[in-house]
Amino acid sequence: MKRKISVILFSILFLQSCQNKETSPLDNKSIIKVDSIHKELQTNSVDKEQVDLVKNFMKWYIKNLDALYKFNTIEGGSYVEENKEPQNYFVNFSEVDKYITELKKSGFLTDNFLKNEKQIFVDGDEYFKKNPENDGPPYGFDYDRFFFTQESLEDVFPNIEESKYLITQKDDFTSEVRFYLPISGVNYKYTLKKINAKWFIGKIDSEQRP
Repeated sequence: MKRKISVILFSILFLQSCQNKETSPLDNKSIIKVDSIHKELQTNSVDKEQVDLVKNFMKWYIKNLDALYKFNTIEGGSYVEENKEPQNYFVNFSEVDKYITELKKSGFLTDNFLKNEKQIFVDGDEYFKKNPENDGPPYGFDYDRFFFTQESLEDVFPNIEESKYLITQKDDFTSEVRFYLPISGVNYKYTLKKINAKWFIGKIDSEQRP
């Protein structure tokens, strides 16, 4: 009788062991799958934050064009009052400082971006001094430097939402967002910088279409 009970107990233990071996790999796969999904959701969240940054900046910029254009950063030209001689183009740095301050208020741009933006006016002023002119569009300031176009930006909003955005993560603190806007015919590359756990725009470039 004792031998029969021992055999029964052995059989029960053996079956439990087999069941554990069969279910264990499934449990491991479930954990890996959950971790992978979690990681994918995190990546998508980061991507969305970066794309939203680019979209929201473009929308902000277009909506605030009138406020930005009111600053007379470039003075001179042939359009003057009657009986007055036209002045050669020059940079009004007092207005430039106001313009840079207005850009900074957006909260989208790095300090280095704003520094480089001001340098464009410094370089432009040097050019005007070496190449005096007062007729036609002022060289270097005859197009929108954020959209790289002379076209009106009024109808660009649908393009912003419909465009496909390609994200290249360089490292934990640098990312590139590329996209194309049909209305301007330009390929854009936004370089983003992460500062104090928040993404900012560090540079805006145009690229040749492939």
